[in-house]
Amino acid sequence: MPRRRMLPPEPVPPFARRDLSAVGTSQRTVDRYLAAGLLHEPISGVYADSRTVDDDEVRTRVLALALPEGALVTRGTAAWLHGFDPRAPHERGSPLRLECVVDRSSGLLVPRRRGLVTHLDRIPDGDATVVAGVPVTSVDRTALDVARFLAPHMGLAVVDAMAHAGLVDPLSLRLRYEEWPERQRWMGRGKRTLDLCEPKTESYGESWTRLRIVDAGFPRPEPQIWVPEERPGAFRLDMGWRELRRAIEFDGEEDHTEDDDRAHDVDRRDRLRRDHGWTVWPVRKGDVLGWDMKVERAVGELLSMEPRIKRRTW
Repeated sequence: MPRRRMLPPEPVPPFARRDLSAVGTSQRTVDRYLAAGLLHEPISGVYADSRTVDDDEVRTRVLALALPEGALVTRGTAAWLHGFDPRAPHERGSPLRLECVVDRSSGLLVPRRRGLVTHLDRIPDGDATVVAGVPVTSVDRTALDVARFLAPHMGLAVVDAMAHAGLVDPLSLRLRYEEWPERQRWMGRGKRTLDLCEPKTESYGESWTRLRIVDAGFPRPEPQIWVPEERPGAFRLDMGWRELRRAIEFDGEEDHTEDDDRAHDVDRRDRLRRDHGWTVWPVRKGDVLGWDMKVERAVGELLSMEPRIKRRTW
């Protein structure tokens, strides 16, 4: 084992192999720090202090150092730079996948580098911007890409969040797919994601729940229903079917875990049933992201319908 060396008290900013002399160190010293666990190499040839492995700003700086000339950050990484995490809950503890795109008409060579995935694609004028000094696909282009390439539930969650923030218009984006000059991979998934987009959606969990309902063949629920009407003090339901007075709500861990929170939820739903005739079925993350058909059975019971699927597809 190499002799353990100490880094300065303050975390060392990310640096690239090409800049070793500028930062006053050598590859031999860097290799010793890597072996001792003091540095890590998230992308080949780019190093960062291990104390900052989970720092988003550090990842951005690493990406800026690693990004090939003429390339843009794309897909899920671009969504993250724009402020929307593309990772499912079980992925949140893992490093973000770093992806970039090079315009196929540019003639640039596509680099092969460990830790960096590079794609060739069309990059029309207007599809590029800069975030925190890093070239990245525009918000519109990023939404089009994540709708196609992320897993269905995460693509919908990210696009819903972008639309809720007022950054994208799903109808306009849907038309852009029709204008693309050639057929692209996963285009059908992208179109369906945009068709299902609901700008009123307020959480990833609501997006996942709605997708499970629609995938099972049930009528698409209306989002954010006010009962009895939109006014201060009225109830607001995540989604439901107004004519039937049936609703589904996603109880996230942040606001529905403590005993007081659960007692409030029970009282609220009792009042909705007693005073307004609404039946509300709560679901949680484990229900919606699990493989069991509990959600489909619950919705089927609420609507007096049978799900059209026998097993989950995502």
